[in-house]
Amino acid sequence: MYGKMLLGVHKKASNLGTLGELGVYPLQTEILMNILKFWQHILQDNSSIVYEAYQMMVKSPVQNWTTSVKNVLHHFGFDEIWDAQTIDNCSLYKIKCAILSSYENFWHAEVRKSPKMSLYADLKSGYKMEKYLTTVKKFSQRKEFTSLRISAHHLHIEEGRYNKIDRQLRICRHCHLDKVEDEAHFLGECPMYMEHRSILFKHVISQVPSFNCLNIHMKCLYLLTCEDESIINHLSKYIEMGMDMRKQNL
Repeated sequence: MYGKMLLGVHKKASNLGTLGELGVYPLQTEILMNILKFWQHILQDNSSIVYEAYQMMVKSPVQNWTTSVKNVLHHFGFDEIWDAQTIDNCSLYKIKCAILSSYENFWHAEVRKSPKMSLYADLKSGYKMEKYLTTVKKFSQRKEFTSLRISAHHLHIEEGRYNKIDRQLRICRHCHLDKVEDEAHFLGECPMYMEHRSILFKHVISQVPSFNCLNIHMKCLYLLTCEDESIINHLSKYIEMGMDMRKQNL
């Protein structure tokens, strides 16, 4: 998938997370719109040979391309457009909105029911490109930022899932707190990153004093969804340095 290469995440990273971070829609949505645009083009000239061929296909008892057009319109609740055999740009736009909205609903439902995406379900409210992707200029920092958000990292919470280790046993091997090594532990708790974390938290608190009153989980959610550019840049540096420290300490 091109999106994974663009984000720098590994090939087993979540497709849902990849699309969600970029705010792009799958190719199928574009295919559906191209079908309808071509149908609109055919209907615009009822004196053409193509239009005559189209009319023959509509009347044919055998399923064909026109059946697909009819089914798409029916699926998204636009039977009246098929019955009228005419479609203007305004109607085309309404259908596009319905197609994209349908996909977004499907996407949110799939994210919510995926155990791997439990954190991401809390992070992602709207279907759009995330601000950090245009704020963080260094590719390696963006890569680590994305990996942490969509659970494409090497924290034990994720590696343990692949190795079929019970969640509560995916303990951090870099400290003695006996806590699960998840994203919240990495960002807000593990003593190994205390020096870098103090710099990050000092900056965040200077911008948002109430941040210090949040629990570890809420701090994690705030940091990974914050759209303040200065906080994004401080966080991206922390994530990269933390992941580098972790690799060296394995």
